[in-house]
Amino acid sequence: MVRVITQETYDDVVKENIEEFDMSPEEAVKEAVAQFEAQGVDLSNIIKDLALSSDDNHLVSITVEKLKELCSKNGVDSQIIHELDVLKAECNKDIAHRVRAGKEGAYNTLIDLLEIKLKAYKQEHNAHNQNIVVKILSSLRALMEMQPDVLDERGVNIIKSVLEGIEDESILLSTLQWTSVCCVKHEMNRQMLFNKNITDNLKKLLERKENKRILSELLQVIRRFTLDDDIRVEFGKAHEHARDLGVNLLEILTKLLKENTQPPIVSELMLTMSTLLVRHELCAQAYEDVLYTILADNYDNVVVVLQASKLITALAGNDDVKRQLVKSGIVPIIVSLLKRHSNNATAASLILKCISALSLRETEHGKLFLENGVAEIIVECLTVHEDNASVQKNGCWAIRNMVARHKEHNPKFHELGIEAVLNKSYAKYAKDFGFDIKSALRDLDCDVKFDEQWTGKGVQINK
Repeated sequence: MVRVITQETYDDVVKENIEEFDMSPEEAVKEAVAQFEAQGVDLSNIIKDLALSSDDNHLVSITVEKLKELCSKNGVDSQIIHELDVLKAECNKDIAHRVRAGKEGAYNTLIDLLEIKLKAYKQEHNAHNQNIVVKILSSLRALMEMQPDVLDERGVNIIKSVLEGIEDESILLSTLQWTSVCCVKHEMNRQMLFNKNITDNLKKLLERKENKRILSELLQVIRRFTLDDDIRVEFGKAHEHARDLGVNLLEILTKLLKENTQPPIVSELMLTMSTLLVRHELCAQAYEDVLYTILADNYDNVVVVLQASKLITALAGNDDVKRQLVKSGIVPIIVSLLKRHSNNATAASLILKCISALSLRETEHGKLFLENGVAEIIVECLTVHEDNASVQKNGCWAIRNMVARHKEHNPKFHELGIEAVLNKSYAKYAKDFGFDIKSALRDLDCDVKFDEQWTGKGVQINK
C-alpha cells in the first residue's frame, strides 16, 4: 500500500528544516519532498508551497469565504458568477490550489449553491438560471480534478437527480463531465454512483443520441466505471461494473456503432464496447458485421484502427465469435492493416495482439494468416520496433499461436531470419518476458534451452 501523510505533518517538517537547520524556504521544501519521496510517501495531494498552505489571505481562501457569504445571504447572481470564475481559475492552476480550496470548504459551499440554483432552474427554465448552474458544475469539476475524495452522498444524489430529471443539454454535459472526474482513481465514488442505479440513466441518455458531445461524454463515463485505478482499495468492482454495463448497454451501443461509422465517435464506441466485453456471452452479443465497413472506410485512420483492433481482440475471447470473424474474411483485412501501419509502434503492437487472439487454439486461423503473407510483416515489425517491448512481446505471442500447431510454416520464418531477430530481442528483454521469446523460438524449432524453474534442494526424506 502507498504511504500517505497529512498536510500538517508535511508543514511541520518544512518548518523544522527552516528553524532547526537554517535552510531557506526553498531548500526546506526541496529537502522535505526528497525525504518523503525516499520513504515512498505519496505527496500528490500535499500543498508543497508553504506560503499557500498557511496564508489566510490567499486568493483561494478569500474567494471561498466570499462564496460562503453570498450563499448564506442569497447574494446577487452576478457576484456569485464572478467568484465562481475566480475559484475555477485558481483550481485550474494546480493540485495544491485545489487542495487548499477543499480545505477551506469549497465543496460544501458549491453543493449548497448548486442545490439552491437547481431548485430555481426547475421552477423557471431560463437562460440565466441555466448559466449559473453550469458555472457551479464547472467549478466543481475544476475543484475535484485529481481530488475526488470530497464527493459525498449529497453530490451523488444531485448527479442522479440531474441525469434523471433535467433535459437541458448544457447542464447534462457539465454533470457528466463532473461525474467523470469523480470516478477517476476513486473506487468508492464509482460504487456509490453505481449503487444509485445510474446505469438506467446512462441507457436513457444513450437512446436520445442526438448530441454528439453528450454521447462522447457518456461513453467516457461508462469507461470510467470499469477502471481499477484506486491503489487504496485492495479489491474493486471493475469487473462487476463492466459486466452489468455490458448486459444493459451493449445492445444500444451496437446500434449506435451501425449509425456512427466515422471518427471520432466510432473510435469511442469501439473503445467503450471493448472495455465491457468481460464475459463469453457478451462477446457473442456484441459481434457485428459493421466492423468490416468501419475498417474499410477508415483504412488510413490509425486512431480508428487502434480501437478496432482492441474490439476485435476482445470479441475473439469467444471462440464461436472468433471463428465467425475469420469466416467472414477478417484475416486479409488484419494483415493489410498491419502492413499499412507497421511503422506505428502502438498500432503494430495492438494488431499483433489481435492476430495472437484470433490464432489462439485455432490451427486453420494461423494457417490462413500465414498464407496471406503475415510472416514477412511480423518480422519487419519486430525489426523496426526492436526497442518497443509491447511490439516484441505481442509479436512473439502471434508467432507462437500461428506455428505451434502448424510447423510446416517454420521454414518461411527461418528464411526471413526470425531466429536472429528473436535472439536479439531476448538479449534485451530476457528479464521482462524472456519465457515468451524462448517459447516462440521453441515452437519455431530453434535451438533453445529453458531454465529449470523449480529444483529440489537434495534433502533426504526420512521414511
